Amino acid sequence: MANLVRIRASERYYPLDNSAVFIASVTRRTDTYFYRLACELDESVYLPDLEAAFAAIIERFPAFRAELRPGFFWYYLDPLGKPARPMADTLFPAEYHRLRKSGRYLFRVRVYSSRVACEFHHCLTDGTGALEFMKALVANYLERRGVECGDWQGLVRAGSEIDPREYEDAYALVMDKDVPPSPARPRAFNLPGPRYRGAAYRITTGTASISRALEAAKARSVTLTELLAACHLWSLQAVARSSGARKRPICVQVPVNLRRFYPSPTLRNFFLCVSVDIDPRLGAYEFDEILSRVQSQMRLGLTKKELSRQIRRNVSAETVLGSRVIPLPIKNVALRTVARIASSHYSGSISNLGPARLPEPFARHVERFDIIPSRNSITGANVVMISWQDRLAITVGSLVVERDFEREFFRAIAAAGIPLVVDSNI
Repeated sequence: MANLVRIRASERYYPLDNSAVFIASVTRRTDTYFYRLACELDESVYLPDLEAAFAAIIERFPAFRAELRPGFFWYYLDPLGKPARPMADTLFPAEYHRLRKSGRYLFRVRVYSSRVACEFHHCLTDGTGALEFMKALVANYLERRGVECGDWQGLVRAGSEIDPREYEDAYALVMDKDVPPSPARPRAFNLPGPRYRGAAYRITTGTASISRALEAAKARSVTLTELLAACHLWSLQAVARSSGARKRPICVQVPVNLRRFYPSPTLRNFFLCVSVDIDPRLGAYEFDEILSRVQSQMRLGLTKKELSRQIRRNVSAETVLGSRVIPLPIKNVALRTVARIASSHYSGSISNLGPARLPEPFARHVERFDIIPSRNSITGANVVMISWQDRLAITVGSLVVERDFEREFFRAIAAAGIPLVVDSNI
């Protein structure tokens, strides 16, 4: 199927990418699939200029200016003509958003004081695409506030030419049908205890120096992502041992930006997850043991051969004839069952979006970037991180009422030689 299919003389609808096909069917109140990027400016936001910048820049991201619509076999994105406007921020981010309500956007721009936040549903884009939009919005807003910048260094400007490849389903383009799919995983340990209900969502952020963090990783000859993934596994092991739950493997997903391996300008989802794990049934793991396993598993998983197996499994499930002819209501029931089973194979996720960068004239007016993961009722807590200049923000988003995981996780990071300051919204 073509990436852009014309249905009216002046408008196009967008088939969902491979990740979004699954996510659209399994979104629910407890698993919203909304995540947040936020930028703190050096002065309070002037709302009229932000509204004007938003109205201009959204025209440059046409696939984001759409609603989710059900077809007979699949959901798709349909253009929305009504304007999208910034709204006031709330205490609990990434809250439930009824996707299938007619006329509803799949993202929100929220404002509070000097903070601009963009919340995206994963049907639209991954962290890389969301960050491109966020930076474009901030830059276009600052330009309206009188900030002059001669070299935008590739940032999207309002009114610039649209590359159709920005909205391609890159998974389908790189899938090799001849490789074997990756094997299924066993059921994993999940954080025990009751979950918050309703809008409540605990956000705990540890702020550290990125230079100190990189030094700590370099001293162990690992990457920063590998070091923090080891801290994640170590913390889950501690919680499992204290709760007496040692009968299942502990497995953490590490999302990987596939644009590193398959060059593509797509702004839609284009990521996979590498799994790192330990098995407590073999006994307690020392931190160095965990770190060694993580490094080996990451380096094995971050090869085209291993990634192609995952792409083959995911895309082939969408393209086989049987799945194509099943009506959407039946398909939704089946996919929700698959989602519950798939989520039970993982104990959590840790994602590193990397550094956010802006040209220096704009950067002078930005204090910080933050990111918040989407809610997941089965794993309970997930971790994301982003850096801005020398500030590294490591955020845990948790639905688990008890704080055991956060305590163990940030304690492990500090013990690894990365001092931080921790704060929470609850």
